[in-house]
Amino acid sequence: MEFLSSLSNISSILLTALGLGLVIFIHELGHFAVAKWCDVKVERFSIGFGPLLLKFVKGETEYALSLLPLGGYVKMLGQDDGDPSQMTSDQIARDPRSYPAKSVPQRMAIISAGVIMNLISAVLFFILSFLLAVHENPAVIGNVIPGMAAWQGGLRPGDKVVRIGHRSGNKLDFTALQREVALSSEGQQIQIEVERAGQRIKTFVEPQRNTQNPDELFPTIYTDAELSLNLARMADPNQRPVVPGLAAERAEPPFLSGDQLVSVEGIPLESFTQFQQLLARHRAESIQIAVRRSEVAADGPVTEISVGPNPFRLLGLRMAIGKIHSIQRGSPADQGSGENRLREGDTIVAVAAGAETLQVGRDIDPLRLPDFCAQHAGEEVIFTARREVNGGQPTTLEVKLTPEAREEWIERPLDAIPNCPLAISSVGVAYHVLHRVVFVEEGSPAASLGIREGDNILSLKILPSTREDGTKFPPIEEKVSLGDDRLNWPGAFLLMQNYPGQDVELEVKSADGSAARKVTLTPVLSTDWFFPMRGLRPTPRRVLTRADSLGEAVGMGLDQMYSELTGMYLTIPRLLSGRISHKAMGGPIAIAGTTFHFAREGYGDLLRILAMISVSLAVLNFLPIPVLDGGHFVFLLWEWIRGKPPNERVVITATWIGLAMILSLMVFVLFRDVTRLVG
Repeated sequence: MEFLSSLSNISSILLTALGLGLVIFIHELGHFAVAKWCDVKVERFSIGFGPLLLKFVKGETEYALSLLPLGGYVKMLGQDDGDPSQMTSDQIARDPRSYPAKSVPQRMAIISAGVIMNLISAVLFFILSFLLAVHENPAVIGNVIPGMAAWQGGLRPGDKVVRIGHRSGNKLDFTALQREVALSSEGQQIQIEVERAGQRIKTFVEPQRNTQNPDELFPTIYTDAELSLNLARMADPNQRPVVPGLAAERAEPPFLSGDQLVSVEGIPLESFTQFQQLLARHRAESIQIAVRRSEVAADGPVTEISVGPNPFRLLGLRMAIGKIHSIQRGSPADQGSGENRLREGDTIVAVAAGAETLQVGRDIDPLRLPDFCAQHAGEEVIFTARREVNGGQPTTLEVKLTPEAREEWIERPLDAIPNCPLAISSVGVAYHVLHRVVFVEEGSPAASLGIREGDNILSLKILPSTREDGTKFPPIEEKVSLGDDRLNWPGAFLLMQNYPGQDVELEVKSADGSAARKVTLTPVLSTDWFFPMRGLRPTPRRVLTRADSLGEAVGMGLDQMYSELTGMYLTIPRLLSGRISHKAMGGPIAIAGTTFHFAREGYGDLLRILAMISVSLAVLNFLPIPVLDGGHFVFLLWEWIRGKPPNERVVITATWIGLAMILSLMVFVLFRDVTRLVG
């Protein structure tokens, strides 16, 4: 965890401890104050657990403070969660200052006071955080994974989200988009309205969660927030914010930690999406990128850096094209009707522009179809597709489409997503590329090792390698498994581009049925096909959001409070149903680590996360589970309605069951925390 590796940051650690302790203190103070108001004898007021730091007695109450500020309790006469039978002791019940001797409304007030105090403090924390300012990711779409929910809905990199579900406004941030998506119901279509080139565009997306992918903990639409124009600040002063081996590492003069991207080929930069598009437009050329050094004033001079092109790394293999995975809403491929359009499940077998007709696989690599279409933007391209109809003989059809002027390979496949397709952005088609070899180029690395047509590639692994100057690349152990149920060749191919200069190991299953073998290949650089990225490492885009007035801060605070409350109550059933993975749960270590992170961001961010923790504490504490405040409240409600307490045996049994549930949950979340820590 981050806070464990940054012990030098004493102030942030202290703020974390004080903040978490404050949340617990406020909760217990609610119980304590109302108990005193109802003239209940409070025997102990304790905050934290672990080694005892401070203990003293004042009046009739013992006060205690322990090292770890992640829990607390108020011990009242006649009320003990650890010994339920004490609540029905006749001797204690006759004491007028005992908890059981008080009226039902008084006991309800005592039990609910902690939760109420947490909710009140959460609102105040939210309001104060917006007065101070908080860091947020703007609601701007960054990378869009081909074929997935956001892509299918027609969202593009650079789109500014102005409405998601029922949330809208200038201060809408990317977290609100993620929250709406993560808390969606199975099969729910979420309406998203974006601003693109001065126009408002409405679409619907259906969040998805692949339960076979251990990295997917929440439903998602497979998109990220837009990155910034600032390059990463490296912890090691000898490191630079570039990917080893890619073109940016060879730039002259070199890029430095914290550089701000200013222009490309003299064109001023306004966003990272624009930067990507300019790189793609000039992918085959050396370009001039202007940066402003981090130590230079905002209006100071800039440094011109020359960056060469980045050729694709090739193995000499052409793989078989698979079926169309999806059609993008509003794209050229989404136009037309009846038979005169491509459909999901079709297989593109040939493309033609003018007099040029290319068979996919033999004449053109399926991976190069996006570039072919981009080169013919504004022209008519004929797609020949094979369609299987009702299990009969496949039919062949021709569909004429006019590609839009869009740069390709900006919407890039991800090797970690099973069956992630490749997109032709200019047309709006996402299709699979299979792991079966259909063509091997003469003299290529693959041909020299005996890979033949019909062979299947079962996996691709990046191997640690040594540079030409004798130094080693950073150690890496990346592997992509391929097969009938994981059509990930585009992702594997892209992974190979991200580790230039490093060899790859292919596991090859020959077409003759012989045992699979492993071969090591050194990719070669293409002479006519270039990757649009140059290998820079930007930082996430973060902006400060601050209320313009106290009234606006109150409105923003109440809105955030409503969002957190509804979010918590929606999260619980989705955890129980498996819509949200149980692996997303965190315990005290995760809470402390998250709080530490926000403590380093600023006071506003710290107050905001403390408000969120306060809401979570309030909601969880008021669940109708014996031992928790909500369970006690249910027993009191029963007593109020029936005029007598529940059966003592029922209360004791339910309390022990509730205690077992809570202890089991604590063990589980601590296990998750330790797993993350070790991993």
